[in-house]
Amino acid sequence: MTMDHWLLKAVDAGVLGPVLRFYHWPWPCLSLGRHQHVYPARWDGLAHQGHVELVRRPSGGSAVLHGGGLTYALVLPITMAPGGTGVERYRFCCRWLQHVFAQLGHPLVFGQEPARLTSSHCFDRATAADLVDARDGNKRIGSAQRRSRRALLQHGEMVLHSPPSVLWQQVFGQAAPSGLPLHPSGLHNLQQLLRQALMQQLGLRQWRCWQPSPSTWTAMARLPMGDGPALPQGEAAMALSG
Repeated sequence: MTMDHWLLKAVDAGVLGPVLRFYHWPWPCLSLGRHQHVYPARWDGLAHQGHVELVRRPSGGSAVLHGGGLTYALVLPITMAPGGTGVERYRFCCRWLQHVFAQLGHPLVFGQEPARLTSSHCFDRATAADLVDARDGNKRIGSAQRRSRRALLQHGEMVLHSPPSVLWQQVFGQAAPSGLPLHPSGLHNLQQLLRQALMQQLGLRQWRCWQPSPSTWTAMARLPMGDGPALPQGEAAMALSG
């Protein structure tokens, strides 16, 4: 997630316009929120035993166990993210997600539970920052934001397949959430549909592919994130800048 931190800085500085990045995780990772400094001691034990890797997100929120899902990072100039409150910004930044999943037969609505700092992991509750299935109430997408002076980063995790049940139980002490029963064709085209929906929402006519240069990778490695290594270059999906 070091790349996402760099992208936030780049958009804040006006080097890049809006950026959308998708990625999968090549091994189980537990990402901690930017301010989540207190967490169960067993997580360090699981990391030491090689069951999971601990990383730290540049965005807020609580822990997310990545496995079986699709992660996205959306970075916008603050002028493109209207809304004076955090709730309004979440609603704007999730509209494209709602549009696509409704198209695929899975309407999503915002959660209603209060945000509590005592919650150790993201999928323990569904707040106004999260999207739940309108029919069964299951949380499908968890989101977290970070705002800089001139840019906004939103991270999100889409539960497309059921996470590893044994590891989820070891980490969180509860049953893993169910995956989203999308038709295989919907899964195959999901990223393209999401890109198109966001492009329409932002009023962009086209996206251009962006890949970090060797010097950019070097700059990312110097960021004082304290979150461990970035994803291997071969595993990181291309970011799209409009």
